[in-house]
Amino acid sequence: MHLVYDFKMTHYEYNQFKNDIPALGKLCESFNPDTIVAVARGGMTLAHALAMALDVRNLQSIRTESYDGESQRSTITLTGECDFSHSKRVLIVDDIVDTGKTLQALLPVLQANHPAVLFNTVALFTKSSALIQPDFSLYEATDWIEFFWESNFLKSNLL
Repeated sequence: MHLVYDFKMTHYEYNQFKNDIPALGKLCESFNPDTIVAVARGGMTLAHALAMALDVRNLQSIRTESYDGESQRSTITLTGECDFSHSKRVLIVDDIVDTGKTLQALLPVLQANHPAVLFNTVALFTKSSALIQPDFSLYEATDWIEFFWESNFLKSNLL
């Protein structure tokens, strides 16, 4: 069950993020991950915060590309590999599960390459229409979400 994101805007602010991390961490606690994988780039800020909240030191990333700006590509590109040689329970972290195509492409690859590892997924937001729903999520997104890490730190804003 998700709360519907009704903050009257599509910009997700740092203060909301700071307040949401304990709640999202609490949801993921039952999984007891020993490794966290950020889906780069969108999941990196969230993955770092969850690694701190859950006290998980094994933080890795895998890069996926499914969007060019706001346009979704027809294919998903996966780049990089993770070392799960000491992992039993891996939490895959992304900022939003929009169509679900990223998880649909990523999960079978990870599961095939690491059959002894249990994978769970988490996102701040998910759309009910996504092909795959994350195991843990706080909000249902009904609109495009612009995250503070996508806009506040742009080179053009820092000059």
